Amino acid sequence: MKKTLLLLLMTCLIATKAMADIGIFPQAVDFPEDSHKRSQTLNIINQGKQMQTYRVSMIEYTQDENGKYINAEKVPNSAQPYLVYSPKQFTLAPGKVQAIRVARKGLGNAKDGEYVSHLLVSEVEMPHMKKTEKKKENANNDKVTDAENSEETKEISVSIHTLFATSVPVTIYKGNNLSQATDILSHKQNGDKLALVLQRKGNVSSRLTLKVLDDKGEVIGKAGPVRIYTPNGKRNLSISLSSKTKPVKIELYDALSNKKLTEKAL
Repeated sequence: MKKTLLLLLMTCLIATKAMADIGIFPQAVDFPEDSHKRSQTLNIINQGKQMQTYRVSMIEYTQDENGKYINAEKVPNSAQPYLVYSPKQFTLAPGKVQAIRVARKGLGNAKDGEYVSHLLVSEVEMPHMKKTEKKKENANNDKVTDAENSEETKEISVSIHTLFATSVPVTIYKGNNLSQATDILSHKQNGDKLALVLQRKGNVSSRLTLKVLDDKGEVIGKAGPVRIYTPNGKRNLSISLSSKTKPVKIELYDALSNKKLTEKAL
């Protein structure tokens, strides 16, 4: 049973968010205020072929209109003051999984709203000991070839290795009057691509999946989960279509509950 669960977890990790040799699941951590669950678990898998050390930290991002994350020193409504996590660093053999525990502290006098920060998992370059053999020389500077006369030394070497990192948003909600709302401001088809401009109108981030349908009701394009963070308004999005058939409708769904939010005829 344990083997089956581990294989299932590894399959989920590989199929979901991954950058290079790091797999992470789930892709987001959420703490609703009314939830009695004050801690959650992230699972990290080493998808590479070598032993790897990872460092865990919190980071702040802003987001541009194309969805690109930009490092920021400060953001409105950071979740960092209300979070603790462990471990901060760990080493994994290839194919092994490490659980990271993320816990929410009390919110105290925090104002109602949404608080977001990102948990960053980064590869760490570690030096390795390399054994080298040095031959002794005689008085005539001739090398002694007998194995027993060789000297073994150790050198520190750093292999050339590209470092990667991946992050997940950690969101805390406080208050009862929180809602997301999203409109489609414009759309333009270019061959098998559909370009959209979305507008967030709720008082929390929009978290969406989108479906594009043709005149027969067939789904010809999907996107998501797509997130438009506060305080951002607009978000540009491009959806690949399975054919050049003219799309006639777009449906928007809540990425968490899969509840249909709205639809728009094109």
